[in-house]
Amino acid sequence: MKFQINRYVYLLVFLGVLCSGCAALPARQKPLPVLKDPAGYFQDIIKKTHAIHDVSGYVKLKITANGKTSTSRNVFFVRRPDMLRIETLGFLSRPALFFTADSKSMSLYTIENNTFYSGETTVENVQRIIGMRLELREVILSFLGEPPLADCTRKKIACSQDKNQYLFTIACEGAKQLIWIDPAAGTITGYKLYENTYPVYEYAFSNFQHVAGRLFPLKIDIHHYTNTTDITLEFESISFDPISDERFSMHLPPGAASLGIEELGMPQ
Repeated sequence: MKFQINRYVYLLVFLGVLCSGCAALPARQKPLPVLKDPAGYFQDIIKKTHAIHDVSGYVKLKITANGKTSTSRNVFFVRRPDMLRIETLGFLSRPALFFTADSKSMSLYTIENNTFYSGETTVENVQRIIGMRLELREVILSFLGEPPLADCTRKKIACSQDKNQYLFTIACEGAKQLIWIDPAAGTITGYKLYENTYPVYEYAFSNFQHVAGRLFPLKIDIHHYTNTTDITLEFESISFDPISDERFSMHLPPGAASLGIEELGMPQ
């Protein structure tokens, strides 16, 4: 009887180990439908994102650079391809800072110091404002919910599967772009750029919601490898209504000191 009990105990332990090992095995990845025309599918997704022309609303910006983190709540107005206005809100949600930019010039006005800064639109001046070395085009596309896809004349497009998403790899001269697309929603969820095999930056798009008949990512995370900088955009409200030209104009306020944006200095 003693031998019989030990044998049954051993058998139960063996079965328990076996079952626990089976439970730990990952579920098999279901293959996605093979795309007959990957390049055409990709272009259709891009066309959907380009359908947004004007966008405005409230956004919370979190910027981490050089070990320091700043968070602000902002009113923003964006028009494709190069018009931007941001009003940073301070105490009691009153405007504390105004920033406008287009492809040629940019201006910054701080109410507390009554100082008006202006200068050319360059990556250096954008970095002086937000602490991250980006072109204005890249900033605007972020507010439009898009990655800053780099265009090139000669490119090779390959499509594979990463978990439950399509992963497009676009190889250009000296650069490689990775784009993740959710086939169920037809949305871009991730983007990563390499230049000469080195990562430059990556984007993550999440919390998609239907806004005026469009799926829009209400959260965008950006990580810049070169400058080790992170930016998070969390949209509180979104509108795609047309924006008047006056929204993007800003002039020297009466009595304000006028300085060049270079006077702000470069973030350390």
